[in-house]
Amino acid sequence: MQRIIDALVRFRNPVLYSALLIVSLLFLNGRSVFHQSQLEKYSLYLMQGLYNISYNIDNYFYLRKINDKLLKENEALKDIQLKSNGVSLYPNALKVEKRFPFKVKAANVIKNSFLSQRNFLIIDKGYEDGIVSEMGVISDNGIIGIVKSVSKHYSSVISILNQNLKINVRLKNSLAFGALSWKGTNPKDFQIDDVVMNSSLQDGDTIITGGMSSYFPLGIPLGIISSYESDTKSGYYKINASFFEDTSQVYYVYVIENKDIEDIKKLKQDTLE
Repeated sequence: MQRIIDALVRFRNPVLYSALLIVSLLFLNGRSVFHQSQLEKYSLYLMQGLYNISYNIDNYFYLRKINDKLLKENEALKDIQLKSNGVSLYPNALKVEKRFPFKVKAANVIKNSFLSQRNFLIIDKGYEDGIVSEMGVISDNGIIGIVKSVSKHYSSVISILNQNLKINVRLKNSLAFGALSWKGTNPKDFQIDDVVMNSSLQDGDTIITGGMSSYFPLGIPLGIISSYESDTKSGYYKINASFFEDTSQVYYVYVIENKDIEDIKKLKQDTLE
């Protein structure tokens, strides 16, 4: 109590000035319509500023919660999109109900390297979230990579921007298959190998996942053919491709779970024995 009294005595002039100012404003507010309107206007500005500060603070603390909710909603939409992409590529006679074993899990990218020839990512989901090695990772606009190793809460991903990684792809119009790999320079520049020269190609043809691996379903759009030339010696095309997604600028991803992966691995092992 004594400290409060000492503080009032020490700052008596500012306290007295503030008290007199408040009394004066109240007096003007009650006696003058002009001053009343001016005080209301400034009060509105003050309250608006305080509200904006409070709103921004609330948004900051709830931003992660909102993002998690949106990612959960996007998981369901991505499941539907992946399934519809594959079905639409089959001839009408084959458009019957098919088994689609892929499910997606949303994750955030917390580290993304893209300056070396063998890049990787780290995402904030691990084995406690059902992530295991050799799961595919995609974004809204294409492939991101394949899960390599997993800890309790995090996973490392071999980036598509890794020259050791080759992805089975298909050309949407010609139906030709090939192997896509990064050129090692621009994050959006890729090449496609192993496309035979009897395939009918055209610039701008869409490149999609081929569906021949257990990592990715058929039909995910990846990019377009930017140029190509024939190599008569090898009998294959040399194809340059431009990716839709700049993988170096990805912050949210989806990990693809293939529920049939163990069956596929067992069949492969039985075939080799």
